Amino acid sequence: MKSNLKSLLIIWLAWAVIITGFQAIVTARFQPQRPDHVLQWTAGETQADSQNDKPYLIEPFLNTHVSWDSEYYLSIATAGYDDPLVRAIPPDFSWSKMPNGPQAPAEIEGEVPSDLLSLNYAFLPFYPFVMRVIAFPSRLLGLNSIATATLAGVLVSLLGTLGAMIALYDLASSYLDEEGGIRAAFYLLIFPSSMFLAQVYTEGLFVGLAFGALALLKHRKWLWAVLLAMCATWTRAAGGLLVIPFAWAWLEDGGWDAVSLNPTLSELGR
Repeated sequence: MKSNLKSLLIIWLAWAVIITGFQAIVTARFQPQRPDHVLQWTAGETQADSQNDKPYLIEPFLNTHVSWDSEYYLSIATAGYDDPLVRAIPPDFSWSKMPNGPQAPAEIEGEVPSDLLSLNYAFLPFYPFVMRVIAFPSRLLGLNSIATATLAGVLVSLLGTLGAMIALYDLASSYLDEEGGIRAAFYLLIFPSSMFLAQVYTEGLFVGLAFGALALLKHRKWLWAVLLAMCATWTRAAGGLLVIPFAWAWLEDGGWDAVSLNPTLSELGR
């Protein structure tokens, strides 16, 4: 078992170095052909200056690891949900009237609504909360707040991916041999969309929590499994789907009949 965990750690470390190094080297050597017209809205979002109005996305440190929703996770981790640097939605939910922040004094066609709602509220809190915890010791490096949060976000994603690999190995090795469990974890990393597991996005942490919950559920470690499932749901709404395997496992164990046969659980159910 220890040798297999060592193999997983080496695979994960090699993947982390390759993907972060690739992002740094390629962007230093090549420039994309702008703009991208693949969809109607992408042209306006892929200009060289498209991020200039988003202060959380123009910090040079680890800049290749942030885009799109990273802005909101960095904002929540750095300043909380009511951040004046993040765009806000007006009462009529009109994108064309959106100012730069919930407290921004921007004029909106003659009237500035007083009840603007930050777009941060569209995002769940657990990932930026863990980022804030990890960012606390990272401040010793002397980075500014956005750079520190970015580093923390990447580290959380990478560590979540490592947890997902270990959990997936445990799940797969029950049906395959131990070598098959290692292959399953390896396939997680080489799938094309695995690049998102090393960015300031929720995917890395989410798969770690979700797969971890399923692995603990397999061993019927109910308390820890439920705790990880709750954290997964606070990371991405899709975590709510974990109720299906939990319900299935509960039914396999006898459901309410199993509770009635256990005096301790019967007392808890009254």
